[in-house]
Amino acid sequence: MSNSGVRPGVTPVSRRALREAAVTSKEPPRRSRRWPWIVGGLLSLVVALAVGGGVFVTQALVVRDDLLAAKGQLSAALDQVRAGNSASANATVARVTELSSRAEATVNSPLWAAMSTIPLVGQNVAAVRDATEATHILVNDALPAGLELVDSMDVHNLTVEGGGFNLAPFAQAQSVLPEISNAFSRAQSAVSGVDRSQLLPVVDKAVGQLVDVIDKAAPSVALLEEYLPNLLQMAGSEGPRHYLVLFQNNAESRATGGNAATSFLLTVDNGKISMGNQASAATYDEHGTSGRSYVELPEETTALYENDFTTFAQNYNRTPNFPTTAEMFRALWQKTMGEDIDGVISIDPVVLSYMLQATGPVDIIDGQQLTSENAVKVLLSDAYERFGMDGAAADTYFAAVAGGVFGAVVSGSWDPLSMFDQISRGVAEQRVFLWFPREKEEALATTLGVSGALATDNSHGTEIGMFVNDAGYDKLSYYMSTGIAVTCDAAAGTMTTTTTVHNNVPSANLSGWTLSWRNPGLGIPRTSMLLDLLFIAPPGSTIVGSDPATSDLDGWDRSGVDSGRAGESRTLVVPMGESRTIKFTSTIPEDAQGPISIRRSAGVGDTPISIDASCDALAATRPGQ
Repeated sequence: MSNSGVRPGVTPVSRRALREAAVTSKEPPRRSRRWPWIVGGLLSLVVALAVGGGVFVTQALVVRDDLLAAKGQLSAALDQVRAGNSASANATVARVTELSSRAEATVNSPLWAAMSTIPLVGQNVAAVRDATEATHILVNDALPAGLELVDSMDVHNLTVEGGGFNLAPFAQAQSVLPEISNAFSRAQSAVSGVDRSQLLPVVDKAVGQLVDVIDKAAPSVALLEEYLPNLLQMAGSEGPRHYLVLFQNNAESRATGGNAATSFLLTVDNGKISMGNQASAATYDEHGTSGRSYVELPEETTALYENDFTTFAQNYNRTPNFPTTAEMFRALWQKTMGEDIDGVISIDPVVLSYMLQATGPVDIIDGQQLTSENAVKVLLSDAYERFGMDGAAADTYFAAVAGGVFGAVVSGSWDPLSMFDQISRGVAEQRVFLWFPREKEEALATTLGVSGALATDNSHGTEIGMFVNDAGYDKLSYYMSTGIAVTCDAAAGTMTTTTTVHNNVPSANLSGWTLSWRNPGLGIPRTSMLLDLLFIAPPGSTIVGSDPATSDLDGWDRSGVDSGRAGESRTLVVPMGESRTIKFTSTIPEDAQGPISIRRSAGVGDTPISIDASCDALAATRPGQ
């Protein structure tokens, strides 16, 4: 047989020999040509990522532009609604909806879903997606109803002839608020998973603004939805309501601000407001209702205050617990005027000056104008120098002031947002208090932070109370300045509250009504301030000491319990031009939740407050931190 598979002259070899030769050969075997495929695959991936990234960047810029445009259009829509141009507003809203819908569709595409899974950048992409979804929810579900609500709340629709407010738009709002509240709730859920600490600054700035707005607005809308029916009832929708309005006179300091004997009755009937009887301390004297107690309080509470605490209206707010003060005024008014009241409202001349920024100047008497700039000085100083010891003339003057201010406020010819801001400023400074005998309405006052009630537990923070009660029967507190500082000693488990009071009385040449009536009988100059410095420890805390340990006057030390909290009072004499300091040390409550807050007496000016870094550990125990 011929070897057809072997070329002539070539010795045939076996397959085994060929394998062995390949192994022993110094020449490496030829590699498979897989690398072009690997490189090609990587290149394709890079190209795909580049293309995808390029498309993503382009889309991201479009989404950004759409949302910015929607924001601008939304502002325009609000302006159009306020101007009464409903047709233009509707067209603008349609454009806003179109922009937000396009942005929402883009961020829900597969490309954005894929980009949200990439390390480092994924959380930023996801945050933008969530924020866009939340925006879309608000634009589609809250905006139309919201603009309808704003339109109905036009200032020209709110006032009624003769003074008061049209309740119809507020009643109509009850039908749209659930829709708005639900939208905010869903929008809040959409961004609830955003961890802002993981976001790039540029992303956090944009997304964070939206999250902040939603977090603030959602609870407010829900609160309004819950309490609007009660607010309508409080405004007389189901029958007249009567409220006693107190003016706290900061020139004679009291725990909640100042002597509150001046008051008037405010009646609200289906939104229409009218002014009823006015009263001062003299009114109760004339009716023979002064000098007696009408509300029984625990002995441990009355032990904290002077004996005339519950018997004279000008002393009812020596307690810092405003509900107690309000209940005493309610009983006194009923006994004096024969009228029951549905609540008590308290403000001071400083709040009044803020309100005048919204209403503008008010004509009061003899061609004089009360303005935001002069109200505090006119009411708390000039009036007493002008009328001296003529109490009747002073009462007439203050009645004219009350009437002028009342007329300006009930006219409604002011910007509601501006008025809201001014009153909110007073609330923040602890100058506005409300009390209602009905449980749901009092719950609203508590929720809004205007109940003036002493905290009875530490669930929302650790509240310290430091108050000033003028004991000199004078108007010298106009010239008083105070400062409060708190330090903590973790090792000892105590906190120390230091209060400094300065007497800025300019001279002894002041009216007899301004200077102290009581001091001469105690051998003290009439220009000296005689002050009861009242400390109320946090709930669950005990008072372990004070410096000075006793009052300047023998027998004037007081201790007791108010609203379940330990309290002590020391009386100090502060000469003209001098300062005095007092320190109270108390234990840190075992259940202290932090942060520390200070309840104080609102004076004529600001009260600087400092809480030392040694107390930071309390803030760190706050739930959720």
